[in-house]
Formats: sequence, C-alpha cells, structure tokens
Amino acid sequence: MRRPLLTLLLCSGLACTAPHAQTTSRLTDIKPIPLGNSPVTLHPSGFPDVTITPLWRENGNAWSHHLYAVTTRDTEQPDRTSLVDTENPDHAGQLLDMLQDSPHTGEDAVQTVHFASGRVNGTPALLLFVTTRDTGTNPVPQPSPAHIRVYQLTQGDGEPGSTPFYFALRTTLASPVTTCHADIALSATTKIPFARWNADQEPVPTCPQ
Repeated sequence: MRRPLLTLLLCSGLACTAPHAQTTSRLTDIKPIPLGNSPVTLHPSGFPDVTITPLWRENGNAWSHHLYAVTTRDTEQPDRTSLVDTENPDHAGQLLDMLQDSPHTGEDAVQTVHFASGRVNGTPALLLFVTTRDTGTNPVPQPSPAHIRVYQLTQGDGEPGSTPFYFALRTTLASPVTTCHADIALSATTKIPFARWNADQEPVPTCPQ
C-alpha cells in the first residue's frame, strides 16, 4: 500500500477557524503537477479534459508575472473552448477568469500558483494551491507571513454568471513560518515537495542571507 504524501482536513468554510463548527473533508495522496512554459492537458476523473496554459506577462521590471488560463471543451459546443474560473474570496466569491502569480525577482516570490492531483474523501480530485505572502507595507524582500488557499475543481450550478466548471475554494491555511518566498510558506504548511516555483526556474529552498 503506497503511503499518502499528506493528509489535510479541508473545511467547508473559507478558513478552519472553528473546526468543531465546520464540516471537514480528508485530502490525501497529493501529487504536484509540474508546469513548464507550454500548455499541459490533464484528464481529471469525472470531468472533461482540462488544459492549463501558462502565459508570461513581461513588464520590463521586477513585476513581470505569469497568467494561467485553465480551459476545457464546451460540453454543448465541442468546437468551443470554455474557461475554468476560480473563486475570488476577496471579492465575495466572484469568479476570476485567469490566475496570476507574482514571482518578483524569483528569490522573493509574493504569490505562487500550483496544481496537483489528490483525493478528497477517497475520490480523485484536481487541486489548486495559491500561496500569498502578506507583505503589507513592508519591502517585498523582507520576510512576511503567508496564507495558502486550497481549491478543488468542481462542476458549476448553472446559475447565470457561472461557468460549467470552476475551482471552488475549500479552505485557507495560515503558514507557520515567516518567509521571503511564497513556496517556502507552502512547503512549511503542507509538506508538499513542490520542485519549482514556476516555469523552468530552480527551487528556492531558503531565503538569501
């Protein structure tokens, strides 16, 4: 029997602030999905094929970033491609068309985006981890606290304004470390051995001294 990489409890609310008052789910067998600079097509169980397309936005400064378009075939019009949106809890759950990271110089990433496969209560799931450092008014290179939002690919409810499939927010986790890089916070919180912070960059195991 293969040992799961990690077991997490996912709360039904936005954060695990009161576990006794929340319905929880078990998240196991988390396996990071590596992304390069080209589209990657996945075959999640129970869903149409999903393609993740990374796009680089060059700003000519330290604030260049990736945009991630997640798409699937339209179930009613196969010749059409539909976006898979993501819940935005900062704006009352409105849907984001694209995901955006914030690598800054690469040594002090403010926000990172990772996808992974896993199981929720034993059922296969496509997961999304968005890790954000809470820099406040401090300089970006300065260590700061961080939080991780965990999402699961979900079928939409058909309501106007919704998409056929979207990433539903399952929980928000506070990182136990104060750090200069979002992926250090992610690994400290979940113990997931993500190999890269984006594209073809090398891992960033520690902050510069």
